Amino acid sequence: MARSGNLAAELAAGETLDSDNETAADEQYPMSTRRVYEPRSTSAPTAREIIAASATPSGGVAIPHRHETSQEKPLLSDRHMGASDEVRENMPAKKSDEISDMSFTAMDHQGPLNSKPPRRQRPTVTLLFAVFTATLGTWFATGYYNVALNVPQEFVVRWIRQVECQRHYADGRGNYTESYNESEAVIYTAVYNYTDGYRIWCARPTGEPNFKLNTIWAVISSMARAGILLCCFSCPYLIKRFGLKGSIYLSSATFLLGTVLSALVSLVAAYELLIIGRLLCGIAEGLTCVAAVIYISEITPVNLRGAFGTTPMIMMVIGSLTANTLGLPMMFGNAAAWPTLLALQSIPVVITCICLPFCADSPRAVLQSREKCGTGMLVRARKALVWFRRTDDVDDELDVIVSEQAAKAKGATAKQVSLLGILKDPYLRSIFWLCGVPMFAKQFSGYVCIQYYSTSIFKGVGLSQLHSSYATLGMWLTFLCFSLISMGLVDRLGRRAMLLTSYTGMITGMSLFTVFLIVSGPYEVAWAKYGCAASIYLFMASYSTGSSSVPWYLPTELYPQEARTAAVTWMNLFSASFGMISALAFPMVVIWLKEYTFLVFVTAIATSAVFVAWKLPETKGRTFEAIQLVLQSRFKRTGHS
Repeated sequence: MARSGNLAAELAAGETLDSDNETAADEQYPMSTRRVYEPRSTSAPTAREIIAASATPSGGVAIPHRHETSQEKPLLSDRHMGASDEVRENMPAKKSDEISDMSFTAMDHQGPLNSKPPRRQRPTVTLLFAVFTATLGTWFATGYYNVALNVPQEFVVRWIRQVECQRHYADGRGNYTESYNESEAVIYTAVYNYTDGYRIWCARPTGEPNFKLNTIWAVISSMARAGILLCCFSCPYLIKRFGLKGSIYLSSATFLLGTVLSALVSLVAAYELLIIGRLLCGIAEGLTCVAAVIYISEITPVNLRGAFGTTPMIMMVIGSLTANTLGLPMMFGNAAAWPTLLALQSIPVVITCICLPFCADSPRAVLQSREKCGTGMLVRARKALVWFRRTDDVDDELDVIVSEQAAKAKGATAKQVSLLGILKDPYLRSIFWLCGVPMFAKQFSGYVCIQYYSTSIFKGVGLSQLHSSYATLGMWLTFLCFSLISMGLVDRLGRRAMLLTSYTGMITGMSLFTVFLIVSGPYEVAWAKYGCAASIYLFMASYSTGSSSVPWYLPTELYPQEARTAAVTWMNLFSASFGMISALAFPMVVIWLKEYTFLVFVTAIATSAVFVAWKLPETKGRTFEAIQLVLQSRFKRTGHS
């Protein structure tokens, strides 16, 4: 135990392992856990030195110097050795099982273990432009098309009935007529000489169960999730093959094709095109949700990573709010214009395709191809960093990134981890549950059901069609407001605190909704419908403060770089599969449990909250390497690595 404590102190102080201690180090920290996270040697060249060495006399690379040329200080090695010695002298030895509880004051805000705390940075115009561009055609478009059919759902269902009726009766087997009642927002059809087999398609709706119609609508609603599942397994290959920006381009083309097919459904009278179109949009969502999240996490400074990590979800909420606003009956949410509502989702995708070429690549992604393309990629990475930060003073941050690449090159492998590799490696598998449980809580919290069926839920508690549309619009406004509030709190309170706060409010909201639902049903209390609406608002406000966004960027913080793509892909797979199960099972569970259905979601949230409070470490203000040391120490203690 003493040896373990000494190793912990040496690692925290930024010391490298001596050759005499290699055997003991291998026993305490196997290569599977420490191969990527070793601090760089004091003799390793800095980013400036590598760039200077690669410059040619005829076309050298001009690097602005912040130090005197007579005695230039290395960016990551010599200048911090004194600080490391001081930390080591004043740091008492601790047992290995106490490592994960240390304050880590020497590394809470550092890059590599032997570097000084990075300068706190503010958002720049170019950084905001890049984040906005990367999320507009991806997360905004995703939020838009996910709820575009929510408000005009009744019109779409009536149109599907009309299509089926025309297919069976328009060929001379019956006389088909149609009338439209604008005030009730219902299409009625009258058919003569029909049989009982066609009554459910062509007669005026009577509330008689229509299994085929329900199945068609369930398939349309869940097809986007199926598309995400199909794309998940190819995401790592596509991102490796085309890069982050190239993957966004590829998904944009797929999304545009799906949008065109969805918008043409009324012209060709085929709801099958709507199914195929939403499947293609889901495939595009599966790729963009991974690529955009990784891109944002890699271009954002450490002190802004939490705030910008909420941006994708905020853009998704704005997209949902936009779709609900445009889907009101007086705009595009009517029988004649709902296909136009679907066509409008192509606009943000086109804007992203136009603006993305003006955004720089991720410096970390550029440096991944350095060994294959030469040191010129280091120059390119520095130019990208200068573009994002709007200053030439980026050498500290660049050297932090270079040290991560050097640590990977010095380790056993710099190869990207596969999807199965996440599960095979004990250390990565331990982190897998830290990311998977919050995603489970996110999708089984009841949010997916509210997202797809909010208008129907509000109608079910006693609100009219128009008031239900307004209530849905107000719900997304609440979501947006609290998402913006959480954007400023996540880097102050921390990820773990935001999740636990979110879970507490969600449990309260769902529990109150169940109570008001019971009161409004058997007891027929008139005001209970407003209590139900207020409870849904409380739930959405709480959901937006943490559970909506934190699970998406947890894998980008907890996993090392070579495993991030696979980790985010797994979380995307979890999100799609859990969401599809929740959306498909909800109508059947309602029949069985009725007013008590939402208690299932309360149980799922409470179970996840206990796990997060017990296991999830705080990552606020820590760089990737400091987080890796915390996780390595914690899982060494519990025997998971």
